[in-house]
Amino acid sequence: MKNLILAFSLLFSSSVIAEEPVSILWHNLAPGAADMPVETNVNLALDGKKVVIPGFIVPLDGKNSGYVKNFLLTPQQGACFHKPPSPPNQLIHVSFDVPIAIPDLEQPMYVTGILNVKSAQAGFAKTGYHLSGIETIPYPVKINTAEEQDHAH
Repeated sequence: MKNLILAFSLLFSSSVIAEEPVSILWHNLAPGAADMPVETNVNLALDGKKVVIPGFIVPLDGKNSGYVKNFLLTPQQGACFHKPPSPPNQLIHVSFDVPIAIPDLEQPMYVTGILNVKSAQAGFAKTGYHLSGIETIPYPVKINTAEEQDHAH
């Protein structure tokens, strides 16, 4: 009987049932019809959920040190000041408590954290979501940049 109680307590301990992140993609952030206003075309079902999403990092900290605490997560590479930003429901403001290493801004990363529907001005863009960062995971495959592809031909 003691072993059975031990087995059940292990089964239901907080480390065993720690919430696994929900894997989402960018279309999950804008679930409504294409003609819906982007301000209201957000996914309220994801509010407060632990998620993991791949994307490209645009630092907001202003330092180019290879470490960042605040950044925009975008669905496509090259989001920058001279291009119009993605719509708010396709931009996530991410903040970490401590700086995290960003080895290569031209490569996507998976970011895990708690997602909240929150409209805000972050840097040069309006965002529709905020993610309290937990961890980043390198994308498993290196994606060639347009410049590298030009040199390959």
